[in-house]
Amino acid sequence: MTATDSAPRPRLHTDPTPTTRLPVPGLGTIELSRPELVYVGGIVALGALGLLEWPIALVIGAGHLLAADRSNRAARELGDALEEAD
Repeated sequence: MTATDSAPRPRLHTDPTPTTRLPVPGLGTIELSRPELVYVGGIVALGALGLLEWPIALVIGAGHLLAADRSNRAARELGDALEEAD
């Protein structure tokens, strides 16, 4: 067995879903996986093309980001308030 026949080296990056970090003024840095980036990008594109009204695109995109970020304090507080309202 030669050095080239040895087992493949493990990759240094072990996270199966690569993410993209986007700095958003007022919100900080948002980390999105590729599928989330495509989804939010599609919503933005539909809003930019006028196929979706921009307030609706904003609500859909913000709702998706809040729902995806389970550590978000604002989303947790909103959930607590909705639970108390029942």
